[in-house]
Amino acid sequence: MISQDKIAEIRRRASIVEVISDHVTLKKAGRNYMGLCPFHAEKTPSFTVSEEKGIYHCFGCQSGGSVFHFLMNYDQLTFPEAVERVAKRYGLTVEHDGRRGAQETSEREKFYRINERVAHHYHKILFAHPEGRKALDYLKARGVDEATARKFMLGCAPQTGSGLATLFSQEKISANDACRLGLIGQRDGQKFYEKFFARVIFPIVSPAGKVVAFGGRVLDQGLPKYLNSSETPLFHKGSTLYGLYQAKEGIRRADRVVVVEGYLDVIALAQHDISYAVATLGTALTADHVRVLSRYTKNVTALFDGDDAGRNAASRSFEIFVEAGLLGRAAFLPKGDDPDTFVRSRGKGALEAILDQAVPLADYHFSWLEQRYGKTLEGKSRIAGEVSRVLAKVNNAFEADLLVRRAVDRLGIREELLRRSNTVPQRAGFARAHDTVPSANMQQSRDDVAERSLVSLMLRLPGVVESIAGKPEARQWFEPKWGAVVDRVATQWQEAGRIDVARLLEGLPVEQASEIAALSLERETLTDAECARMAEDCLTHLRRKHLKGMKRELRLAIRTAEEQKDENAKRERMLEWQDLDRKERQLERRKLEPKPPAR
Repeated sequence: MISQDKIAEIRRRASIVEVISDHVTLKKAGRNYMGLCPFHAEKTPSFTVSEEKGIYHCFGCQSGGSVFHFLMNYDQLTFPEAVERVAKRYGLTVEHDGRRGAQETSEREKFYRINERVAHHYHKILFAHPEGRKALDYLKARGVDEATARKFMLGCAPQTGSGLATLFSQEKISANDACRLGLIGQRDGQKFYEKFFARVIFPIVSPAGKVVAFGGRVLDQGLPKYLNSSETPLFHKGSTLYGLYQAKEGIRRADRVVVVEGYLDVIALAQHDISYAVATLGTALTADHVRVLSRYTKNVTALFDGDDAGRNAASRSFEIFVEAGLLGRAAFLPKGDDPDTFVRSRGKGALEAILDQAVPLADYHFSWLEQRYGKTLEGKSRIAGEVSRVLAKVNNAFEADLLVRRAVDRLGIREELLRRSNTVPQRAGFARAHDTVPSANMQQSRDDVAERSLVSLMLRLPGVVESIAGKPEARQWFEPKWGAVVDRVATQWQEAGRIDVARLLEGLPVEQASEIAALSLERETLTDAECARMAEDCLTHLRRKHLKGMKRELRLAIRTAEEQKDENAKRERMLEWQDLDRKERQLERRKLEPKPPAR
């Protein structure tokens, strides 16, 4: 673990404008800087960086946070890795508190260095060793040119072995570490052997540009045709995607990503200027894969073979996308083609035409269910059960509602049948046409606006922090989500006498840090008096909400006392009710009093 003092020192020494300018062109705009967001495609800049506050925020895609959050989001780093990256840029050393944390970080860095050396070793054999000629000829036959082979750092493991033992001896790499990384194996507990031989080597690189594993394609008729590293401390197949490091900028520019099946599919598409393709690694697409991709774009298309196996896989993938919180699209190649052969024979335009015709996975899945189960009463019953089971995994009630309507339209199934099991989230945020009672979510949204506004005003004006701190009872007026933020702001004010937004964001999840960063950039043009008045209005609203909630609870308590014929309890609750009613009337009278103009 890195000490808080060291993190604070690194943050003070770093310029968020300089760090972000390494990746984004920024221009001065008033007090802040602006540029095109690197996290989504846009033509008008909405990406704002505040040097004064040490934060960034995109008002288009809502990404935001501190300098550390930017690197975490941009290069998919952990918080400690982002801190170390910034420290390295400014020539600062990082010490770790606690032996275990330091050892874990040191071990990961050691493993990264080993993989990097091995990748360079295989790469050198491909281009500078006689035994690399066979692999080069194979790649040339598959249409891979030298520039692309170098871009993806392809390598070769010869039939007779690549000499890893010599490399390990020269670099003082232990056999135990090499085994843990899946580079070598051990027979009978004694003799070591290389895992990869007679194969073209495909280094698997993390979004941060670090080699985490290797894949190999056999050069003869041996089996298995493709071989990947086993799971290691650095590599997890279910969440790692081949080509993401090379494709991430193309994904951001195009604001879409296409998922294919193999290394050579990704490489062929990249060579034909389709720079937004990635591949899974010998496993089916997982929800974790989709979640990783959703950090770069919400437009994810899975490209399937046009045969029955591909179409069945497309239907199964709908549930995976739902679990990951995306809807996704499916595109299909002609039967007998894969992305590699298709793009080499037909070209970029033909493949992009197929991608442009991709269908929503929901529509495809519903059609596939109808083909599988038929339109009989029994078939529709089974379809309804299957749709309800999958849609129960949708966390967003609005998306669930849209999908239910889509299923009703496509399949001709009554909505009540899909919702009958109560597994599908009910409509939220608006009432049905025949409802007259406002939805609870609408009221919750209004309260959330008041709480968000108060947090924004606390970050803008220290006097608002003092006002809330001077009302100890105000803490209970907030929902837990915002109450924790209020506590965090108040604690920093009490300890430091000022609000440091960048420090406030440290240790927070990226999503929450982004939300608070956005709030800190709001209301910058308001006067102090206007901020103070808005804060008072928000506090009054939240107090009124709190009093109403307490009165609802007292109504229930009075009813319970009446049912139990407990006159003493009823009398006490009635007195409490009268006190709350008096306080509520006082608030209403204040609301009607004229307010002095803000200055």
